[in-house]
Amino acid sequence: MENEDNMMEENQNIIQPEEVEENPVAEVVTEDEPAAAEVEPSQPDTTEEELVPEWRRKLTECWNKTVEFVKSHKRLVIYVLCAIVVLLAVLFVVERNKNSRNRYESLGQTITEMKKISEFCTANYIGEVMIQDEEKHLLKKKNIVLIVRGKVRMGYDLTKMETEVVNDSVINLSLPTAQILDIITNPSDIRTFSEKGNWSHERVTITKNAARAKLLELVMEENMLATAEENGKRQLSAIFSSFGFKHVNIAFVVDSTVCDSLSIVGDSVSKNATTLFAN
Repeated sequence: MENEDNMMEENQNIIQPEEVEENPVAEVVTEDEPAAAEVEPSQPDTTEEELVPEWRRKLTECWNKTVEFVKSHKRLVIYVLCAIVVLLAVLFVVERNKNSRNRYESLGQTITEMKKISEFCTANYIGEVMIQDEEKHLLKKKNIVLIVRGKVRMGYDLTKMETEVVNDSVINLSLPTAQILDIITNPSDIRTFSEKGNWSHERVTITKNAARAKLLELVMEENMLATAEENGKRQLSAIFSSFGFKHVNIAFVVDSTVCDSLSIVGDSVSKNATTLFAN
């Protein structure tokens, strides 16, 4: 029994050193854990002031300084503001006068150029006439039939236009009533439908003039001069409205110097000519 007890004590003595050796290993493991935790740096807490952008803080500081300056120098600030207002008003008046001067200069140049045009066409009438002319000499008789296509131009003589600027928004215009400017019959628009006998160039010309007179008669019958007058009012109003005038007053006066419309037809017209067709 004693031997057994001695063996048990020896065994216990052998086990105890091993347990003592295991304890340091456990201590090493427990010491490594806090070391690993210390590797992660701790982040400091951020305040609300640090979250505000730098530019906003500077702007707030400038604003606060400005408010303090205005409070401490109220009279100076008022004087400066008044000076700025006066300066702006002066600049506005100067610029307005400059624009008005440029406007009137441009208006004067436009009126001068318009008068150089002289004839201001506001309506056209295009028609076609078939006319017959004849001559009798003793037992001989000759005749000719012409088809004449022409254009009648109507409008104003701008050289006689008068202008009066009432103010910045009103202008008065005075010019003669609408008139016949000319009758255009090109040689290519005149055809000989039939011809019997010999006709001289001069005799054919007065026959053509009879056709021109018929075209003029058609214009008068359809009251085309009234159309030309209305078109002229509208076009002249548009031109002067582009210069900023809100009211363009146009007055038409009868001009005694205006030539007779029949003189535009030609020097002589055949009295024997008759109209066969007119459109």
